[in-house]
Amino acid sequence: MSNLASDNRLETNTLPEDTDNSEGQARTTPKKPLLKRNSSYYTPYMEDRLRRKLKFHFMGPHEKYKARKKCPWKLLLQIFKVIFVTIQLVIFGYERSEFVDYVEKNNIALKHLFLKDWDNSYETMPYPPAIGTYAIYTVEELKEHINFALERFYKTSDLALGHMRIWKDNGTDKPMELCLTHYAKAYIYPNNTYEYDPKVTTDCFDILPAINTTNNESTVVYDIDAFLRQPDVNRTIDYKKLLEAQLKFVLVSFRLDIDKRSFSPECFRVDGIISFDDRNRDGQMLVSLDSTLEETRCKGRYKYEDSEKAERLLKTSYDVFVIIISVLSCLLCLRSLFRAQKLKRKTVEYFSKYKRLELSWADRMEFLNLWYVVIVINDLLTVIGSAIKIQLEHRNAKSSSENYDFCGLLLGTGSLLVWMGVIRYIGFFKTFNILTVVLKKAFPDMMRFLVTTLMLYFGFMFCGWVVLGPYHIKFRHLSTSSECLFSLVNGDDMFVTFSATVTNNTVVWYYSRIFLYLFISLFIYAVLNLFIAVILDTYETIKEYYVDGFPKSPLFEFVNACDDSPDSFLYRGEDRSCSCRHCASFLSMFLCCCKRSV
Repeated sequence: MSNLASDNRLETNTLPEDTDNSEGQARTTPKKPLLKRNSSYYTPYMEDRLRRKLKFHFMGPHEKYKARKKCPWKLLLQIFKVIFVTIQLVIFGYERSEFVDYVEKNNIALKHLFLKDWDNSYETMPYPPAIGTYAIYTVEELKEHINFALERFYKTSDLALGHMRIWKDNGTDKPMELCLTHYAKAYIYPNNTYEYDPKVTTDCFDILPAINTTNNESTVVYDIDAFLRQPDVNRTIDYKKLLEAQLKFVLVSFRLDIDKRSFSPECFRVDGIISFDDRNRDGQMLVSLDSTLEETRCKGRYKYEDSEKAERLLKTSYDVFVIIISVLSCLLCLRSLFRAQKLKRKTVEYFSKYKRLELSWADRMEFLNLWYVVIVINDLLTVIGSAIKIQLEHRNAKSSSENYDFCGLLLGTGSLLVWMGVIRYIGFFKTFNILTVVLKKAFPDMMRFLVTTLMLYFGFMFCGWVVLGPYHIKFRHLSTSSECLFSLVNGDDMFVTFSATVTNNTVVWYYSRIFLYLFISLFIYAVLNLFIAVILDTYETIKEYYVDGFPKSPLFEFVNACDDSPDSFLYRGEDRSCSCRHCASFLSMFLCCCKRSV
């Protein structure tokens, strides 16, 4: 080692003595020092050391364990994280499904309670639809539906099953509100002339049961006309100008989960809207009911308060544990990304100065491990989602569909990326990484092929939407046209697509047949098979690489010049990243991943 160290030192030599014969006097003139080029990559030893660093960087976890005899914390952490994150997602999934099930059934109950002539057949989603839309067509039907909803609302506490009451504002029941959207002026005269002002106005007012007094007896009447005729109201509705009528109401609902009797009841504010929509002015007024639930604080006592606190504490502890694991995983991956960039700078500098070669973009990208980037993203999503989950469980955040959806989006995407991150470690075994290698190699060709294919696809999509949309339920909207064509490419529901064209126009009927036959023939028999051929061609190439060896870039030719096996002591002898003398405690030793004694 002393000889190796001396290679980096400055060497000085002096010239032989110069003799001045004219003066007969010897004079020695020291020569200027000869500087030996001093660079960390100049000596063969340092060049070999760089090779070993690069070879170690591109090793798998099992090889790194052999080389450094360090515990593979990142690998173990990812394995444990997959298990714990999946368990957390399953727990949240059950809780969310129970909440969503409650919201959906609550909405169905409101439809049966407030919508006149509502039937169970409207609640299913058969395809093609077996029944028409829920709509009304006359003024009398509109009045009957409003009167029916008005009576049912004010009798909610007596009629509704379960715990459902009218919402109270300052101790009084909040009345139902009627909002009328209409044109400012729209008259059609008998001679078929019209007077029209397209300005749209909306007028909202509370509606209450009317009091009918006859023979000194007062009776409650649930009639919109009787209510409007009252002296203190004195309103009229011009049904000819009406575009939309909305009945708005607010209820309070109590939920007690029978499977979680140790948990206190949940109280929800239910904001409902019954819409009578005739904005198209086509004579058909569509009727719908939508409701949103927002959790509110309940006032009361229940028996199992201590049990609930214990169970909530257990769930919170588990969520905090998942957050800690995700934070540690994120820090370790960020550290690896940072070290890889430092190593890239040294390698680029070496190739530029001493090999007069600039590393290609592909070789530079080898130092950016996208799997680590995926792991960092899923860690951040899991941490944020777990924090929101804790807030929902402790009811610090309101239990609403929006909050559950946002939390589910974070945790679900995080779980997806967690499982994708495991592929990185499986990929180090050559018999398991064929999928990732083929997709990586075929990706540029696939993208070029898809760009051309999308031009054809968009052409068929817009054509089908415009030509077949009025006569075919699947092409009624631009989004459904795309979904229909994509389903046809995969061989789904072909006969229904052909038979669902409803028109007496012979030209359109024959055009639909030619359109569908041409699309199916072109995309299934040509485009889809060519796309598969691109992937299969890459697969065959990869199989040859496994036999004859993968082509080597200048970077990996340089790395492969190092023939030191992972068992070589040189990897452990050159490890300066974290020595035990820098670790002051057991925890810091754990985090620092100190070397084991060998």
